Amino acid sequence: MSRTYVMTDIHGRLEPLKALLAQIPEGAKLVFLGDYVDRGSQSREVVALVRSLPNAVCLRGNHEDMVCSNRLTYWMANGGQATLMSYQHPLTGEVDMDALMGDADWFYDLPITHSDAKRVYVHGGVDESYDLEDQPESMTQLYRYPEGADIGYRGMTVVHGHTPGVFIGQRRICLDAGMSKMCCGVFDDDSNEVELLWA
Repeated sequence: MSRTYVMTDIHGRLEPLKALLAQIPEGAKLVFLGDYVDRGSQSREVVALVRSLPNAVCLRGNHEDMVCSNRLTYWMANGGQATLMSYQHPLTGEVDMDALMGDADWFYDLPITHSDAKRVYVHGGVDESYDLEDQPESMTQLYRYPEGADIGYRGMTVVHGHTPGVFIGQRRICLDAGMSKMCCGVFDDDSNEVELLWA
């Protein structure tokens, strides 16, 4: 049985990420929906771990956009200070800018959508009136679906994060469990049924 494992909104929380990965078979198909950084204290370590996973599809979230932008004040107000601290040298306290900029270059090159036979993966949302390659980033990075809205994309299930509160519908699945917990969606690639792993 083929399965796809999907995680989102890790936000610098290394231990729950490790706990979820420990429940996933080696070599499994992994999809990350973005927001690896900010708020939690171990953004640098989270990025290093995700980048080391050979089978992972990694999307860019709106918090990666903040790292890549010139809007420093806005980034700091949305958890960026914790990210900067995770890149500090433990003895000197200086931020390792080479490492941070190297990760920012990786963020910049990440795709904003991914799809397979049954599902569209995105950080925020998608609009049916646009082809996937033409989705506006205001949708893919920032859109929040109305509560309870079970909206898919051209016959496919939309799997996303960004909106706190896990939602399992027929056409839309949100996997953002907020900051107190983290979950992984386990999708049966044949039936499209989903179960959740928790940490």
